[in-house]
This record gives sequence, structure tokens and C-alpha cells, in this order.
Amino acid sequence: MRHQQILDKLAAGAVAPTARDEVRMLAQKSFFAARHVGLEGAQYADVVPAMKERWFFALDAARRPDASESDRMNAYRAAIAIAVSLHEVGLIDNELTELAIDGIHALNDAVWLGDDFLRRTDDMIALVRSAPAPLTRKPTTREVITFTRGGDLLAIRLRSCWVVAHVHLVDGPNAHPHLELYERTFAELPDPSEVVGTRAWGQTSEGRERANVTRLIVSGLRHLPDPAERIHLLASGVTVVPDSAHLYDERIVGTHVDVFELLEMASSVRSGSIVEDV
Repeated sequence: MRHQQILDKLAAGAVAPTARDEVRMLAQKSFFAARHVGLEGAQYADVVPAMKERWFFALDAARRPDASESDRMNAYRAAIAIAVSLHEVGLIDNELTELAIDGIHALNDAVWLGDDFLRRTDDMIALVRSAPAPLTRKPTTREVITFTRGGDLLAIRLRSCWVVAHVHLVDGPNAHPHLELYERTFAELPDPSEVVGTRAWGQTSEGRERANVTRLIVSGLRHLPDPAERIHLLASGVTVVPDSAHLYDERIVGTHVDVFELLEMASSVRSGSIVEDV
């Protein structure tokens, strides 16, 4: 059985293709970085921890006894998609593999995906438990596209708080959103009125007293709702931009980042802010 055949059986929706794209995005970077230091293939440390953190909230429903059946089944679908996509690029994680196998059984018990999925149970389990072949060439990803729009307000969920971003514009034919993060963080999902017009967050530079205006040009932020349950649309059509008067403006269009680097930037906001209750 092929990896794509398993992913195709996880039903229509954004979970499987998004998980596959994101694994391949990380594996592609790892593949080239590894070659520079004499290693072959994608490296576990470059790919697996980032995927587990990115999909933490989506996967968490499989472990929570209070989760609804729908949330649990979606979590299992995510686990299977990630485990299969990792295997496809030559990587395996025991925790994700066992969660994926639990998911295959749970989806079958709930008759969530139908008879064809049930008939291929043994084949799917055999594949994810087998030793994966190391990656020998750069994996491809889908065309870069986003369904965000200029004026969107995005709430980014971290483990301990929420960080909010304003989409200034989207370049190209729906390609990359240009984001700016707000300085204030929240213990719970905020109301847009508590965010709009407040101060922008800026990245600090060595030797400069004022932080820089920091705009991020993001790749990989395709779907809203986000299948990984990290990024949520808080409001749309917001015309008031973050207040950056306190920041040093180098007149740079923006810094290119992927969705994983966006989460790292959001964590930087958290580490330099006081979390506020709403």
C-alpha cells in the first residue's frame, strides 16, 4: 500500500493534505541542511518536534476523555496523516505511530470512514510500523496559496496564551499574507475591540535601543479554519493597523517566514509580554 493511498482514505478536507505539505516543507529544508554537514535524508530533530508542536491542539483531543467524538476522530485523522507523511520522507516517531494505529482502530469502531478503510486496516498498520526508506531527493509541495485577506485579524493560539496578528495585504494571486503582530497577549481568545489600534510588536536588534517594525511574509498559511487549530480568524475588514510609532522603521517590506517560523515569532511576543486576561 502506498502512502498517498492512505492519505486519500482519510476523507475530503484539509487535514491530510496540510499535514503532508507541512512535513514535506520541513523535510525539504532538513534534506539540504543535512547535506551541508555530510548527512543523508531528512533529520528527525528538524521535522518531528516541529510537527508535534504545530499540531499539538488538534492531536490533543485524542488524549482528552472529555473531547467530543467528532474532535477525537479528527485528532486521529491528523495523527494518521502526520505519521504516514513522516514515514513517506523517511522518518518515524513511536508516539505518533501508536496514536495513528489507535486512530485506525477507533475510526473503524465508529464506522467513520467506511468499509474500504476497514478492509485495508492491516495494510495501513503494516506500513506505518515498517522501517521507512531514507529520503533521497527533495520532496515537492503544493503551490503556495492562502485564503487569508487583507484586513483579517488572526488569533494565534500558543500553549499559554493567544497572540494576534493583523494582515496588511496579500501579495500575488493569493500567495503570501503580510502580517504584523500585536504586542499585547491574552490568556483567552480576545474580542477584536481589545486588540484593534493597540501597539505593534517589534523584533529587537543588537546595538539599537528601539525594536524594529517587524512585518512577516508568510508561506504555508493556507486554510482558515486552520486544520492544526493554531490560527483562528478573529475579525475581517479591519482597516486600523497596529500602532508602530514606538518602533524603528527600516522601510523593509517584510521578512519571509513559514508557518512554523510564524509560531516561533509569536512565542517571542509571549516571552516579552505580560499575559492579560480578557
